[in-house]
Amino acid sequence: MPKGWLLSGSPDWNIDRTFVSIFYFLQKSTKANKIKRTYRNPIFLAKEYKEMIDDNKVKNQADLAHKLGISRARVTQIINLLKLDKSIIDKLEQIGDPMDKKVISERKLRKNIYQN
Repeated sequence: MPKGWLLSGSPDWNIDRTFVSIFYFLQKSTKANKIKRTYRNPIFLAKEYKEMIDDNKVKNQADLAHKLGISRARVTQIINLLKLDKSIIDKLEQIGDPMDKKVISERKLRKNIYQN
């Protein structure tokens, strides 16, 4: 800054360079509505995938995976759930679809496929 620069000119030189900000603060914090999650029954999902392939809605598991945006291996894992014992499948179908809470995971079911 040159010497004497602040001393020369109008005393109101910075008026056009100021601004006003207004802040509003909420008095009460509002809770977001909790979204109720639903879970798909893995057996219904496996039957749905198998039906899509059998009805020629998709060419094969790879085509189904591409349309669903998941991997082909994932489609295979889900369809392989139909290899479970018939009694297990029947009990899982009684739960219904969709489920309000995750009663059983697909991962735990997969472990039962190859144990027998």
